Amino acid sequence: MLRALAFVVIYFAMLLAWAAAGLFTIVAPRRFGNLINESFGLFPPVGAHDWGKKLFLRLVGLGLLAFAARFMWGVRQLFLPGS
Repeated sequence: MLRALAFVVIYFAMLLAWAAAGLFTIVAPRRFGNLINESFGLFPPVGAHDWGKKLFLRLVGLGLLAFAARFMWGVRQLFLPGS
């Protein structure tokens, strides 16, 4: 039972990480874009009036939340009785 609980905790932590990244991207796209720019240089800097970049980042955030939901659904299928 304890071993199964460890798997649940790991999956739950992964779910929280994906959901938190998605919410952070949706709520603060400028900060997230600049974080990616300063950390990895993968995205151009996001200014106050860059509505296109903010929209793109919000769509990325929705994608991360959709992935978290799909991940949760897959984990749910793993732990259903009889599967």
